Amino acid sequence: MMHADGGLDDGAAAAAASAVGEEMGPSVHLVLVRRLPGSPLVVPLAGQAALDLQAERETVDDETVRLLLDSSLVVDAGEDVGPEVVEALRRMAVPPLFRASAWLRRCRALVLEDGCAVLGDIRIGYRTGRGLWVDQAEVTGE
Repeated sequence: MMHADGGLDDGAAAAAASAVGEEMGPSVHLVLVRRLPGSPLVVPLAGQAALDLQAERETVDDETVRLLLDSSLVVDAGEDVGPEVVEALRRMAVPPLFRASAWLRRCRALVLEDGCAVLGDIRIGYRTGRGLWVDQAEVTGE
């Protein structure tokens, strides 16, 4: 997965991403980022580097990839997260910045503002130590 020089192996990343997608069924790989107030830039939850998700680059440096992967999680449809939530997350476009990396090209960015993101009628967020949450009242219309 990593080269002797500490770099990330893109071929291994592509194989791992493909294998995960085949084994897990309905799931989505999210990278959690916070939008900087009054800016189009975001910051990964596990870092302080401001990033432009819309930047189209040929490559993403290893340190940026590590920060983004450290801020990521895989969401599976199950008891706590309904399949409609996973489908809404899967319909989000992969950001241009992510498409430039074999490690990130299947990931979606969940851009949190004030601790949550709104996808249609679904409110979803993340709390450190507690994990992902979905506002079920919004999802079911109750």
